[in-house]
Amino acid sequence: MLKSLDNDKAENIVSIDMTGKSPMADFMVVASGRSNRHVSAIAEHLTEELKKHGIHSRAEGLPQGDWVLVDAMDI
Repeated sequence: MLKSLDNDKAENIVSIDMTGKSPMADFMVVASGRSNRHVSAIAEHLTEELKKHGIHSRAEGLPQGDWVLVDAMDI
């Protein structure tokens, strides 16, 4: 899925190891885009890519695009 972010020209991609720090996640990926529209497009493409691989995900913040959270559930 990092490849999807890279293909969409996401910027400042950082993967954070959350193992043992949070019961909700083992890792978190943070990335930024050049504009609200770019951020929304990155998130939409990521959710489509996850779906292609049979991974159910949820996105919050897509309409505004100033921030978007994509929860890939149990990836």
